Amino acid sequence: GISKLDVKNNLHNNKSNPRKLNLLYLGLLLFVTLLTTLYLASSKAIFAVSDWTFHAARVEEIYLNLKSGSFFTFIAARTFHNTGAASFLFYPCIFLYPWAFLRFILSPVNAFYAWYALVTFATATISYFSMKAYSKKSLASFIFSLVYTFAPYRLYLGEAVFGEYLAVTFLPLLFLGIYEVLWGDKKKWYLLAISGALVAYAHILSVFLSLQFAVILFIIKLITSRGISKDRIKSLLLSAGVCVFLVLPVIVPFFTDFIGQGLFSAYPGIVYTMAMGPRNLLLNPFSAPQNSWNLSFMLMLTILTAWAFIKSRRNWIIYGLGLFACFLTTRYFPWNLTAGTPFEMVQLPVRYLSYASLFLTILFALGSSSVLEEHVTGRKKLALSCSLAVFMALFSLSSLSVYRDTLKHVQDMPKTSANSTQPAPFKRLRDYNYYNQFNYKILFGAFDYMPKSSLTSVQKQNSLLMHQAYLNGKTLTLSPLIKANQISYQVKSEKAADVDLPVIAYKHTTVSVNGQKHAFRRGNRGTVVVGLKRGQNTVTVGYKASPVFYLSIVISILSWLALLIYLVKFKAKYAQ
Repeated sequence: GISKLDVKNNLHNNKSNPRKLNLLYLGLLLFVTLLTTLYLASSKAIFAVSDWTFHAARVEEIYLNLKSGSFFTFIAARTFHNTGAASFLFYPCIFLYPWAFLRFILSPVNAFYAWYALVTFATATISYFSMKAYSKKSLASFIFSLVYTFAPYRLYLGEAVFGEYLAVTFLPLLFLGIYEVLWGDKKKWYLLAISGALVAYAHILSVFLSLQFAVILFIIKLITSRGISKDRIKSLLLSAGVCVFLVLPVIVPFFTDFIGQGLFSAYPGIVYTMAMGPRNLLLNPFSAPQNSWNLSFMLMLTILTAWAFIKSRRNWIIYGLGLFACFLTTRYFPWNLTAGTPFEMVQLPVRYLSYASLFLTILFALGSSSVLEEHVTGRKKLALSCSLAVFMALFSLSSLSVYRDTLKHVQDMPKTSANSTQPAPFKRLRDYNYYNQFNYKILFGAFDYMPKSSLTSVQKQNSLLMHQAYLNGKTLTLSPLIKANQISYQVKSEKAADVDLPVIAYKHTTVSVNGQKHAFRRGNRGTVVVGLKRGQNTVTVGYKASPVFYLSIVISILSWLALLIYLVKFKAKYAQ
């Protein structure tokens, strides 16, 4: 048997060798990541569903621009039917660059799955160290990382909803930062600044969702502590200020090119059909595929039983937040009252499942690890950890088998004309037909961040997709000549006239005719209209970012460097 002395020595060794313990747990997390990713990648196929074509087109544009020597991508010249849509300006894309870089060394399908593995392991690693900083317990942190990283809703997001998928990676660090500023070590304000910036780099809407819970936590702090100290207010303001400097390249385009420009972003309003009923919330975890809009059965058990074991006020707060997040996903919440308010931006109430998973997993990890540590000692902890990793791997493989089965039965995406107005179908992509998707209209987001005037009729929308220009009262179908952030057309006119090109006009759009800079105006489609002389003309439409944008990048980089220097000095001082 194992004596009490052996147990104490083992605990002492764990504390004196935290790096070895961390490496052990990270190794197990890497094992589960690779196993699940290889299981998906072995299909050698992708199911192009939901937001897939939107993000895949953005990655393709970045990749082709990088290939031609241009690092920055501002407008869609090669994808989005060559409309010059500027989703790259207003929808963060920095975390898509690793996927684009992987395209240089891997096939299209393998590049995606390699990126998927990177994001998954990053989520697992950040989750582990965030929970360890919060709980000071290695086993609890390992359990938290496993359950959170491979939560059903996150597995669903990993199929196509990549903005949220990326944002979920940083939520544990974000709420650790909020905890430290409000209740913990206020000197660690930098965690909130860094995590807030990373979420903003991934998904702007997730910033809005996270702010809702941050405000709730701030109010709870005021009530439970009967106020808040000036030092904590200073830390909160400092983290917010530094975060703003870090995300300036994300913020600036909205001020320089979006506000007051009559651009469309997303359809406002809550989609009630996307809110869950009580039956879905309660029963799906035990019956539905574990990679969809539901909690895992482990977290549902946590909801049903945790109240009986919670002893600290801190855990009651976490439990309450988890229940509230679940409530927000349902039809019981009066979403109809949000009409005409900023809360309409949420669109899909199921988005709150990420936050429900975060809070409930904290309780599950703390509770289960306490029980296990009470009954498992010595070397059995290693066997226990490995068993947990294997269990979660098998659980995840079972969940992902639904996706694999779909790939077996769905048809390959067929070819279509380059100017097809048909939306991309839910079909299978392989390496040999991967490029077929870019000739279809993007299912969701084809017209995002275009002028509202271009969306007033289906005829206008289709004219853009079909490369139709208007000259002298005639409709011309033109073939674009493409470079990075630049679209050119050859237009022959029998007399001096205005031509309305199928390219969106933005505030910093540039136009040249026969190599000379030329004035233009925005037409009734929100497109570039330019006056031409008689004869053959080469019209080139491009985009030149504001100098303020490049200044914002410089400020952001300098802010990151300054923060890094501060952290090095802070760590050295903290270690003394």
